[in-house]
Amino acid sequence: MNKPKKPEPISGIYLIKCIPLNKHYIGSSSNVQRRLQTHKRELEAGSHNNRLLQHDYDKYGAKAFTFLIIFKEVPEEKLTAYEKVFIYKYDSIVRYKGYNDIWPTTNHSLFKEAYQDLKERGVI
Repeated sequence: MNKPKKPEPISGIYLIKCIPLNKHYIGSSSNVQRRLQTHKRELEAGSHNNRLLQHDYDKYGAKAFTFLIIFKEVPEEKLTAYEKVFIYKYDSIVRYKGYNDIWPTTNHSLFKEAYQDLKERGVI
């Protein structure tokens, strides 16, 4: 009997949204599905390292949150540049708008390239 084939990992940018507060957390991963599952598991266990996100998750519950892949197939070497553009787009570094607490470190030219790419695609 053949085992079902595991889906290929998706490299990209993801968003965690607290619906009642309209606050966002933006992240990136070479395996977005696995990373989102880790976030969910840590939030459910009360052990997420982002205290503000954990606080709101505890307060509003799992049904108040959405976990989405918002941009796919980003080359691994450009992940943080694209993540930074989406943090900028959602303003998620601003405490009352989001949960990101630091800007990802990335080469400025990669950031500009990612920004231009997303602008040309009409994403930003």
